[in-house]
Order: sequence, then structure tokens, then C-alpha cells
Amino acid sequence: MIRSVLRLIRLPNLLIIIAAQFLVRYCLILPAYKISFNYTGVFPDHLSRVQFSLLLFSTLCIAIGGYIMNDYYDIRTDHYNKPGKNVIGNLISEKTAYFLSLVLYLIGCLIGFEIAIQIHHPKMGMVQVFSAVSLYMYSAYYQKKVLSGNFLIAFLSALSLLIVGLFEPDFYPNFIYLLWFAAFAFSVTLLRELLKDIEDFDGDEKSQYRTFPIRYGIKKAKQLGLYLVAFNLLLLFGILYSGFYENAVINFWYLLSIFGIPFLALGYMISNAEEKKDFTYASLFAKFIMVAGIFSIVGFWYYFLR
Repeated sequence: MIRSVLRLIRLPNLLIIIAAQFLVRYCLILPAYKISFNYTGVFPDHLSRVQFSLLLFSTLCIAIGGYIMNDYYDIRTDHYNKPGKNVIGNLISEKTAYFLSLVLYLIGCLIGFEIAIQIHHPKMGMVQVFSAVSLYMYSAYYQKKVLSGNFLIAFLSALSLLIVGLFEPDFYPNFIYLLWFAAFAFSVTLLRELLKDIEDFDGDEKSQYRTFPIRYGIKKAKQLGLYLVAFNLLLLFGILYSGFYENAVINFWYLLSIFGIPFLALGYMISNAEEKKDFTYASLFAKFIMVAGIFSIVGFWYYFLR
């Protein structure tokens, strides 16, 4: 029972969201504010611990609502892709799942607006509304279409990092550093979503989805995956070059090797993948790369903001 519920709410993904938002706040935003304080003598206005905790809770509510809604719309597909693992229809009814998802969306949006009002930027509450509506539309429509759902999930993945900075107006002058990590999360998530579509080919085809692998074939999907690996490498090169090429603290080529080699390994995995399990391993490895990239915020803090 407990294991099924944890699978429904995607506990590992929630832990990644929690870790990512904590890292953005405590290894990027607050250290930057501390440096500003050392120069000006004034610590910038920022979210209190309670406000940050509520913002995190709001994000988690919307994320869990999205996962439940996705399983609600994927009952038939998961019957083929994940036989016997669907909680909805077994442990909880479809009606209950749909209602619970909407309640979680509503709670997340209301909390988001409350925090936005408290920091005197009420329009910022629309960020949570956009996230909730986007996740609903993804489950109901976009996940069945060519690449549109992939791009949407990749953007929301990046937004889960950006939102912490968006609710910190005094951090905006340094927002570019957060954008680096968000761009990395976007590009890796986009690649991983494509790999998951290849992995779920059989069930998606039987459910009449029109994902990229179904419309153009697995061979072309693999080619696109390799193009996305190349794009990630170019993006990585651009980010590291702009921020670290002339930096004396840490060697640019050393960083490029640390982050580039896993992408080369992932490209090798994709090019040699033939069976469903091969794409499952590639998808998991892409997730590992994304998590490692997010945790590199700790390294950024250690070398530049400590």
C-alpha cells in the first residue's frame, strides 16, 4: 500500500525538487545576498524560512497533482507499459484521483498567491497557476503529441529551479547564474523525455498517441536523441566558456571534462540501444546527469560564494 502510494506521487522526483530548491536558496541566493551585505552593509529583502517552506510545499502540491493527473489519463497506456503497477483504478478510484489532483492544484496555487501578495508582487502567483494548468494540459493533451509535451515538461523542470529566484526580486541582477542551471535542467529533461517516449513505444502506440517515436520511428528518434546529446554538449560548452574560460579559480577544460564525459557515455548508450531495457537504462542515466548537474550548485557555492 505505502509503496504504491509512493510510486503514485513519484517520491524520488519530489526529493529532487526539494533538494534543487534548497540548493538554489542556500547555495546561490542567500550566499549572493551575503556578499552584497559585505559590500553595502544592507542584507537584501528575502523570503523568510516560513515563506520559502510554503513556496516549496506549493510546488510539491502542484507536482503531486500533476503526477496523479498523469496517471489518471494514462490508465490505458500504463496497462501496457507498466502492467499491474497502476494505483488508480486499483487502490483508489478514478473519480477520487481526479478530484484529489484538482484539490492539490488549488492548494498549490492559493499558497503561491499568498506568498506573492506577502512580497508585494501579486502577479508572481500566476507562476504556480501556469504550472498547474500546464501539467493538466500535458496529461490531457500534449503528452500525446509530437514533442510538444516533451518541451512543456522540460520547461516546467527548469521552472522548478527558477521559481525560487523569481520570488526573490532582489536576486534579479544575478539571475543569469540561476538561468545557467535552469537551461541545463531543461535540455537534459528534454532528452530524457524523448528516451521515455521510446521506452513506452508499445503502450503509447496501442493508446494511439502521436509521440515522436511513433510518428517517425525509433531509428529517427534515436537520431534525434543523439542530436540532443550534441546540443547538450554545445550548451554545456557555452555555459562553461562564458563563465569559467578566463577564470583562475577552476580550470575550464577540467570542468568541461567532468560534465562532458557523461554526455558522451549517454550518446554511446543511445546509439547502441535496441531493446526497451536499453532505453530504460539510458533514461535513468540521463536523470543521473540532471541530478548531478543540479548538485553542482554546491561546487559553484564552494568556489565562488563561500
